[in-house]
Amino acid sequence: MDFDMIKGWETVILWVSGWKDSMVLWYLLSQYRRIIKDKFDIKAVYIFKDFLIDCDINFLEKQKYFEEELWIPLEKVVLCLPKESKLNEWLWQSCQWCAYARRIAMFKLCEKYKATKIIYGHHMDDIVVTSFMNMIQWRKLKVMPPKNKMSLWDITFIRPLAYIREKEILRFAQINNIPFSACNCPVWTDWMRNKIKYEIVRENEKIIPKFVENTFFALIKDFREKYEKDWYNM
Repeated sequence: MDFDMIKGWETVILWVSGWKDSMVLWYLLSQYRRIIKDKFDIKAVYIFKDFLIDCDINFLEKQKYFEEELWIPLEKVVLCLPKESKLNEWLWQSCQWCAYARRIAMFKLCEKYKATKIIYGHHMDDIVVTSFMNMIQWRKLKVMPPKNKMSLWDITFIRPLAYIREKEILRFAQINNIPFSACNCPVWTDWMRNKIKYEIVRENEKIIPKFVENTFFALIKDFREKYEKDWYNM
């Protein structure tokens, strides 16, 4: 794979959200692992956040699919917060804080399984939208890279679906009868990411052919030129 994402005989953590992206990614990785010579071990993990309302997926359905169709167990980890945490209150809940809490949980899983990589299901659309968010909200030109290594820990984030459009992932899931759940998080619906995705990216895509693809490859070209020699550290 491009960017030398996965090597043989290493252990990686796949965060399974239950959405189409992570479910399709797991399907593809399981097929890829069957045909390569040097096998790698993937720990599929669903992190249930008990501090969010109506945010659980049909876990038993996903677990059954993983075990019967992909022959790999799906582990469920319950993420509990201290009683004094502000995230327990609706007012303080946000996607940013939720992602931060989930990332800390995955770091602990990496330590448990001696894994050095965490796999995300981010696709081309996600990378473009996140890059616009960095510009608009944080005033910085920073791409969500297909691969980036943390500077303080021996952990690397990889995104094997980086070159694939969201609509292609959806179509693949439907054709192959891969079960997935839509995001039903009440916080997510009003998130800035959605505004950028639908009011900026999607609207420009209507009038500019290949808007997402051209933006993505411009970002990746810049990423390669600036960071590939020393690699990308967080």
